[in-house]
Amino acid sequence: MKRATQKVLLLNPPSDRLYIRDQFCSHVSKGTYYWQPLDLLQISARLNAQGYELSIVDAIAERLSAEETQRRISRFAPDALVFMTGSDSFADDVAFIAEVKRRGVGVAVGIGDILREKGEQLMATHPEIDAYLHDFVNNGLHAFLQGRMDDAANMTVRTATGLRKVEERDSPRTFTIPTPPYEIFPLDRYRMPYNRYHPYATIITSSWCPFGCNFCPFARTSYRVREVADVLRNMEDIRRMGFRQMHMADWTFAVDRKQAEAILRGMIKAKFGFTWSCLSRVDLMDRELMGLMVEAGCDLLELGVESGNQEILDRYEKGITLEQIHDTFRWAHELNISTLATFVLGLPGETHEDLQKTLDLALTIEPTFCSFNVASPRMGTELRRQMLADGLIKDDEEGAILDSSRSQPAFSTGQLAAAELQRFRQLAIRKFYLRPSYLLQRLRRISSLVEFQNYASNGLSLIWQSIQSARARRT
Repeated sequence: MKRATQKVLLLNPPSDRLYIRDQFCSHVSKGTYYWQPLDLLQISARLNAQGYELSIVDAIAERLSAEETQRRISRFAPDALVFMTGSDSFADDVAFIAEVKRRGVGVAVGIGDILREKGEQLMATHPEIDAYLHDFVNNGLHAFLQGRMDDAANMTVRTATGLRKVEERDSPRTFTIPTPPYEIFPLDRYRMPYNRYHPYATIITSSWCPFGCNFCPFARTSYRVREVADVLRNMEDIRRMGFRQMHMADWTFAVDRKQAEAILRGMIKAKFGFTWSCLSRVDLMDRELMGLMVEAGCDLLELGVESGNQEILDRYEKGITLEQIHDTFRWAHELNISTLATFVLGLPGETHEDLQKTLDLALTIEPTFCSFNVASPRMGTELRRQMLADGLIKDDEEGAILDSSRSQPAFSTGQLAAAELQRFRQLAIRKFYLRPSYLLQRLRRISSLVEFQNYASNGLSLIWQSIQSARARRT
């Protein structure tokens, strides 16, 4: 097997479905949006700095057929490729990778949620996978590509004597990572539903999440913070490249309050001038911190609210209170910062009354946007392990084949049938988004053509989903 690799292709494999694949959370896009692949961005940052010749083929974003994707790969003639996969698409992905290798690519390295949970088992039955990454912020991939297996940290690799899991020798609390070569990605094809400007750049200020929400694939992962100076250097590069919009793709921004404040004050001092969005938690927010975020250019804050029932929040270890939810959204209104509230519908044990409490909460706190997601037993989650143990879902040799778009119920809750849960989700969407007062407010706040296009595109998608849901109920 060739190891002295110089040309590496980063691949998001083709499909007829709009798969959003990333390391811990692959699913199908619920709308017309499709964001930048964080895994490949961060991998490209290190490989680019290490002198590899890189190419990216994002077949999902570019809507490439399987054959056109193969032609693009052949034209670049890589020594190795790094491919994304996920629980929904794994069978098709590995079949495609097998054909890539048959046509001459020597090394294939995977990354994805299903490999995180079942990587060694799947490598044993799929020889086309030479290795997989456990993490994309470490330096192990470079060592692997150069044939230094002892240094291929946070990877499982195929050797002449079998599979070998290479652990990281130490786990420093802080890390640095070069600026990704954004320009090699098809930036015009990536869109987030609430962005004001296009294209945008993605950045991370930390990795993973220490909190324990048992339905979340990021729960209790090894949290690390990126050095403040390194974050600000990346942001300076983003400004120099001319981006007007940035997304902080941390799983939970501001876990480390001191680091977050230092970044925000650095942004204010530098006057970067771009707007940005991030994800966080209501128990990490207060009015002072949110005020700094607004001053630093934050125009949207995504928060996991999940449920309007405190018992459900406690049962699934969310670690927040209804009081914290109300406080945070009140501060957001006072500071005029847009919010996206995410909710999980249909967790085991939930009743129709619980769902109604969640909808009532959404209408009371009045976020700018709502995302109503049906519960999905995702790879690597405690929820999935519990449901497998209780016999609520079944496993198979490639992983549970479930609808991870979070728009279609994958199971009944015990109190709610899947069809009833789907009807309630559609009701919640209509109740929230089709209020005349809400529609008028959104129209008044449009500040750019991109924002108008996003609203129009996602509005049409909402109408189409409602039509499809109505047809399904009639049949």
